[in-house]
Amino acid sequence: MAEGRDYSISVLDCALRALEELLVADGQGLGLSAIAARLGLNKSRAFRILATLEQQGFVIQDTETKNYRLGLKLLQFGEAVRQSLRLPEVAAPLLDQLAAATGETVFLGVIDGSEAVCIAKRESKHPVRLYAEIGRRAPLHAGGVPRVLLAYRVLEQPQLLDNLPLTPITSATQTDRARLAEELAQIRAQGFGVAINDLDMGVTSVAAPIRNHQGRVVAAVSVAGPNDRLPADQLPALAALVRTTAAQISQGLGARLCSDPSIGQS
Repeated sequence: MAEGRDYSISVLDCALRALEELLVADGQGLGLSAIAARLGLNKSRAFRILATLEQQGFVIQDTETKNYRLGLKLLQFGEAVRQSLRLPEVAAPLLDQLAAATGETVFLGVIDGSEAVCIAKRESKHPVRLYAEIGRRAPLHAGGVPRVLLAYRVLEQPQLLDNLPLTPITSATQTDRARLAEELAQIRAQGFGVAINDLDMGVTSVAAPIRNHQGRVVAAVSVAGPNDRLPADQLPALAALVRTTAAQISQGLGARLCSDPSIGQS
């Protein structure tokens, strides 16, 4: 943000301050007059802000006392934050196990806009290995973790695939939108994705989705290494290991195993 400039939106600032006042209030909540006074607003403006927050589920009004209290919608936000903070902690020992079992580099990634971001890694002990960097970003249409994340995010945001710039990263990067959509459907059907040479030449990656307590895909885990150490005949067994790890991390986040192949069975 440029120094000295104020980019805040007045009404949004007031709404957030209203939530903060209700956060520190006791269980009885606060009445309209009290909230208006604390925010330095007239009652008419305070009422419109509270009515909007109530329509969206962020506050509720007691039918008897007419006081306002925090709404249940905020539980969803709080749980989402808690789960995101838990992900690296829950995943850590399972990433260790997967790296030890495969001898290859392991990645844990999440989606951020139109990119995937590596938030944890375990590097292979082989002299020749895939370089891993926490914070590395990759476009969603290339690579094991990114494509798995994209496969499930397009179910929530169908327009995402239409808007992605399918820039070729290597000669093997899929840049045909229709074919990419078919490949994403295959990922969902089999519960894992295989990427060969499309993000890094000479590299094969096998990735699987991780779900949270709501069953929503929030991350993906992958094993990646040189093509000659991950030949085609070994990929089914590797996929089973990756899916099992993804399922175990998902369970740690509160997800329930089910018949959906993207959850996996351990």
